[in-house]
Amino acid sequence: MTIAPDTAVSPAIFLHIPKTAGSTLYRILENHYPFKNIYTVWQDGSLDEFKQLTPEQHTSIRLLRGHFGYGLVSCLPAESVWFTILRDPVERAISYYHFIRRSPRHYCYDRVTQNKLSLEEFLTGQIDTLADNGQTRLLANLETGHEIPFGQCSKEMLTQAKYNLQTNMAVVGLTEQFDETLLLLQKAFGWRNIYYSRQNVSRNKSSQTELPASTLEVIRQTNQLDTALYQFAEQLFREQWQKWGDDAALVSFRRRNRQYAWFTKLRWQTRKFPLRTRVKRLFQSRSGS
Repeated sequence: MTIAPDTAVSPAIFLHIPKTAGSTLYRILENHYPFKNIYTVWQDGSLDEFKQLTPEQHTSIRLLRGHFGYGLVSCLPAESVWFTILRDPVERAISYYHFIRRSPRHYCYDRVTQNKLSLEEFLTGQIDTLADNGQTRLLANLETGHEIPFGQCSKEMLTQAKYNLQTNMAVVGLTEQFDETLLLLQKAFGWRNIYYSRQNVSRNKSSQTELPASTLEVIRQTNQLDTALYQFAEQLFREQWQKWGDDAALVSFRRRNRQYAWFTKLRWQTRKFPLRTRVKRLFQSRSGS
């Protein structure tokens, strides 16, 4: 891992692989960058819009985030500081499928829902290239990940993705070690407030134990390169944590974040109910004590 010497002035680039806790991280990022200096690339053609920005508009961007590949590096300042988060490929595939089913704006929503496709059918139908080694696609030198047809990712792409992780990312995070990832990002970028509550969590998601063996086998076969890449990322992450991590700080952060999440939930509930209901409940609780 390379900790950038001057991340305060270098543009930060978050390569957001879908369903890796990126939406939760977005909220944290918005605590540290003015909204006017954030540019988000979605999967709806906004990458082309980004490329058409004027030099002055590019200069104003302090944080670029979104679903794009490392191939976009040729369009960005050389001093840009990249970071990303990876996830266990099986868990990501399950989460991605359920996300599509509840997201009408997703480009695969109609095909998946109208045909009532199962997860296995979604994969064997070769509907979405990002379901086929999507992490390798985005970390190789592709801009969108869709340039290579389904089933045609190569070992050369895996080699390039590993190189980009090891050489060009200031922080390589893992969804499964999200708290540790946040502490590494805090150290790299000097962020202060990194407390969070989970965002965009897939509801009604199947666990691996609930899926047929045939479905799990299809997921693994479809994501063999991602499995190798994830194992490589795990090793990089262990090295990062050994060098930069702080176990005592992790324990403290988790304790404080539980408090933050509790207060966030309480504040949401307070907003949900009208004042009259809250006052009534308050008096009821007091009279019953």
